[in-house]
Amino acid sequence: MTARTLRGFRSSAGRTLAALSLTVGVATAAQAERSALAGRWATQGFGSIVEFRPCAGAPETMCGRIVWLWQERDADGRPRVDGQRPDPAARNTPLLGIEIVRGLRELAPGAWGGGELYNPDDGRTYTGDLRVRGDQLELRGCALRIFCQTQTWRRPEAVIAAVQGLAP
Repeated sequence: MTARTLRGFRSSAGRTLAALSLTVGVATAAQAERSALAGRWATQGFGSIVEFRPCAGAPETMCGRIVWLWQERDADGRPRVDGQRPDPAARNTPLLGIEIVRGLRELAPGAWGGGELYNPDDGRTYTGDLRVRGDQLELRGCALRIFCQTQTWRRPEAVIAAVQGLAP
């Protein structure tokens, strides 16, 4: 390889690396916006922790799955199950690991909608949207788009830090 060929190779490699880093930078910026929702959120009352990540088979949408329960077992010591599910055959599905948020699409930075929220307490699925504001997630579920209820979820580490701040 001549010095001239080597300089050309280095120049070409430099342009390729610059283009690659620009592409990675754009992808990282998009991922950073998604990371506002991605991760774990403690439900209101700290009954469970739900983890958000891109939906399987539809990475442009976000889904949430229960990854921790305050009471993982029922009074008989068995894993708690989704006993209210409309399909009787699925009523023995353990709550731990169940997907309760599906198909959310980012509508604006920090605002997600167009998805479904499944409530294992009543076995119903609602339309839903949410808004991320720092360590808080405002989640709104609606039946018939007119009967709505809002909950505030928080990052578990933010709750723990707040509790630690209360210690004497």
